[in-house]
Amino acid sequence: MHKTLQETLKTGWIVIGALAVMTIAEFLVAIAIDDKTLLFALLLVTALVKAWLIIQYFMHFGQLWGHISELWDGIISDDPEADGEED
Repeated sequence: MHKTLQETLKTGWIVIGALAVMTIAEFLVAIAIDDKTLLFALLLVTALVKAWLIIQYFMHFGQLWGHISELWDGIISDDPEADGEED
């Protein structure tokens, strides 16, 4: 399903807002928590969520995934007969 430009821009601004809120939360967590293990775990989870948002919405990985899986299927199942090649 294709989105209109206005819907796409709205989604982009929502994601930018979520990333900003998460960055502020990271800062507050970093200055409030003294336990290094807990701090590392919280910052790691936040960083992974932010990375996923960026990859999904700004790098459009979800749109490319179908084509990537088709490519790998062709590479993995390298059938010379299907390619019309001979050994």
